[in-house]
Amino acid sequence: MDGQLAYFAQQVLNALQLASFYVPLALAFALIQAITKRVFLSFGDITMFGSFAAVYMCFTTLLRGNDDLVSSLTGLVAALLCAGALGLVIARFVFKPLMSTSAQAFMITSVGLSIMLQEVMRLQSGGRDIWIPPLFQGLKLIISQSANLSITLINVFSVLVSVTVVTLVAFILISSRFGRNWRACAQEIALARLCGVNTAAVIEQSFMLGSALSATSGWIAAVVYGGTSFSSGMMLGFKAMFAAVIGGFSSVRGAVLGALSLAGLEVVWSAFFGSTYRDVGVFAIIICILLLRPEGLAGLSAQRESELR
Repeated sequence: MDGQLAYFAQQVLNALQLASFYVPLALAFALIQAITKRVFLSFGDITMFGSFAAVYMCFTTLLRGNDDLVSSLTGLVAALLCAGALGLVIARFVFKPLMSTSAQAFMITSVGLSIMLQEVMRLQSGGRDIWIPPLFQGLKLIISQSANLSITLINVFSVLVSVTVVTLVAFILISSRFGRNWRACAQEIALARLCGVNTAAVIEQSFMLGSALSATSGWIAAVVYGGTSFSSGMMLGFKAMFAAVIGGFSSVRGAVLGALSLAGLEVVWSAFFGSTYRDVGVFAIIICILLLRPEGLAGLSAQRESELR
């Protein structure tokens, strides 16, 4: 394989890995924004919370002598359950009562929640990064030995888990009763309430589902990069918002497209300019995109209701 072609193929693999992390997070943001019509900025720190649950459970099961597959899957279940429970609590007792208030109050409360989660996990972890041993012993799948093209087994596993979770959520939104109620609330929540939809339950279930999606990204960060930190959530939350916005605000399909675009931009920037100013450069490009296409890359502003049916 030609060296340049191998380098390009390696960057594609890197982009797929990064996209598997961003897609669930952007999808979570779109799920909540679509039915609340408000900006929820706490998903980055819910991701961080889920990553802590994954790290602690992985470490515990590894110490008990379980193999890497069992430990990683147990960590995933722990992250999903902990984040889902957190999503239910904050929806029921914090954000559902705020639906009748202004969008600013909702957004500011989400910022306060993020700060609270950061401080709780900072105190719990003693301000230290928490690490786990490399899973699957860092084994690599050699795609081309002559071109030095490879991908680690944990990368493949995490991408498969991300695709499975996102596919399951898509199936739920398309085929389940909750999905029909969610689409009704996304079109017009007041009219859905008049038609007999339990909008309070839909909001709670959406927060649970969105938090579980965020926990999937937290689990990927934990098992791929080997650890987590209490300070990792804020930037993730902004990236989730940007990914959802550049795809098309409130659009589930647009969120997926935006996450793929964000992953591609980050990989291309790192490949050509290094990672030192990656976030600065990528956010500048996103701002330019939004100036040129305020409705998002997919141009979904006029088609949101029809696409959510």
